[in-house]
Amino acid sequence: MRATRNGARLAIGVAAVLLMTACGDDDNDSASQATTTVAPTTSTTLSQIQLDKQKAQRVVLTGADVPGFTAKAPDTNPDDAELEAAANACVNNNPLVIRLGSTDDQRGTSSPQFSKGATLEVGSSMTFGDTEDQTRTAIADVSGTSYGSCFSKANAATIRKLPGVTNVTAATTKLPALTVGEQSIGYRTVTTFRAQGQTVTINSDFTFIRVGRGLAELDTHSSPAGFPEAERVRLATTLAARMAAP
Repeated sequence: MRATRNGARLAIGVAAVLLMTACGDDDNDSASQATTTVAPTTSTTLSQIQLDKQKAQRVVLTGADVPGFTAKAPDTNPDDAELEAAANACVNNNPLVIRLGSTDDQRGTSSPQFSKGATLEVGSSMTFGDTEDQTRTAIADVSGTSYGSCFSKANAATIRKLPGVTNVTAATTKLPALTVGEQSIGYRTVTTFRAQGQTVTINSDFTFIRVGRGLAELDTHSSPAGFPEAERVRLATTLAARMAAP
């Protein structure tokens, strides 16, 4: 579930970079990674699950969608089991939402996480349900009234584990509604803390989009200012258009 489990992890990554920078570590080991675009298949022997996987690969963001950004190497750190359980509970343990961004998702995939500098990141993921009702339920579960406070609590608890971090607060609010896909909803979690004598603010935006059986998620992370709304709209519109295409 990239938008919750990985979202907090990415915020931690940004925080860690800021802490190292504050300590005078100017080492830059960011790696460039090629992104492959999968061509549509004309085979009639593929299963629906395989066809869904190929469609998801055509939908997620590529480097061409985010000029000036660099694809990061995959994060091989183990999941935080406590965070994962808390984040899953925020979406009513919805299996489709939990599957978003999972490396073993047979129906879906994720883009690389693209970065510009140490404090700006963009990524995406997509999966499919067996039926449209499953994806409608997924959107309903991420639209619950308790999602914001639940995820804020889980995110803050994770950031507090960082050594040298104090005064952690987190608040989640809905982003402006977008007319993309058949359904969509977006959130921004603003996490603030003190580290190395300075106040750090991290903005994590998550936008969920449904088209038919498909469920996609756009995540952006920025510090200290929020991710530009016009860019969020552009990228969400790009994903929705690809989801609606044959």
